[in-house]
Amino acid sequence: MPTFQKAPLEILEMASDLLQLYESHAPLLEHKVRIDFLLAFCDRDDDNNPMNDALSLHGQKALGIARKIPLKDRVMGRGDAEICLDGDWWHESASEEQQRALLDHELHHLALKIVKKQVAYDDIGRPQIRLRKHDVQFGWFAVIADRHGNASQEQIQARTILDAFGQYFFPQLMTAVPSKALKNA
Repeated sequence: MPTFQKAPLEILEMASDLLQLYESHAPLLEHKVRIDFLLAFCDRDDDNNPMNDALSLHGQKALGIARKIPLKDRVMGRGDAEICLDGDWWHESASEEQQRALLDHELHHLALKIVKKQVAYDDIGRPQIRLRKHDVQFGWFAVIADRHGNASQEQIQARTILDAFGQYFFPQLMTAVPSKALKNA
């Protein structure tokens, strides 16, 4: 079972910088949303090999997870929301640029709950949080795309994403596509 620790000051400072840098985070600052930051670490065997994922979401490895803190825990002094990061990835694999991108991604999940054009507050006077969904969410099997080509939901969704968002998600698409994939496109 993964272990957890409070995130070090450097992560809090990075989050503070990101919150101030991007206008989309301004409502969180304006309403003084409190965010708890944690690191999760996988279990390791006697040879220091990972035995599990530090974080998982819906059965898949995750590098970060944002969530709302329940009212009972907020009453006990927790924040309004929590961001948990894969501490193994953070310390062993991620560049600072990747760390900032992931942290910004998780912060972007946090939004204020609006009711009748007003920020909603809970029983203890704290702003209520809602989780912003991804613009794009998918689950693909390469074997299905290979078997069924343009008729597969995998390729239909990929084309829909490309048409809707252009090269945001696939900047090297035309130069890095394997030749096998081009046959099915």
